[in-house]
Amino acid sequence: MKNVVFKGILAACMLLFCFVGRAQTVSDPVGVWDYSIPSAPPEYSPGKAEFKKQNDKLILVLTAGENPALTFDVTVKDKNVYVCQFTSNEFSMTITLKPNGENLSGTLSTDMWDVEIDMKPAKKK
Repeated sequence: MKNVVFKGILAACMLLFCFVGRAQTVSDPVGVWDYSIPSAPPEYSPGKAEFKKQNDKLILVLTAGENPALTFDVTVKDKNVYVCQFTSNEFSMTITLKPNGENLSGTLSTDMWDVEIDMKPAKKK
C-alpha cells in the first residue's frame, strides 16, 4: 500500500514539474519575452512582451517603461509566422514575427515607418 501511495505522489510531482517547467517556444509563444527595437527611442526599447491566451485567442501585450501597455490581436499563419495588430483612434500598428532559432524577429509597422523588432524568451527569476 505504501508503494502505491508513494508512486502516486511521485507521479503527481512529475506532472507538476512538467507544468511549471513549460517554456514558451516559437511554436507556442505563451509567456513573457524581452523585446528590443534597435532604431526606436530609448523610452520605447527595450521592453517586455507577453503572449497570452484569452478566450481561446492569442493576444500580445507590449509594455515599454512608463508607457501604457498596448494589446495586439494575434493571428498565426503557416510556419509559425505571427501577425499582431493594434488599432486605436490615433494610430494602427502591425507586428509581423517569424522564428529565428529560439527567438522571434520581424517588423513593427505603422502608417509612417517600419522598424525591426527582436524578441527573446525572458529569463525566469
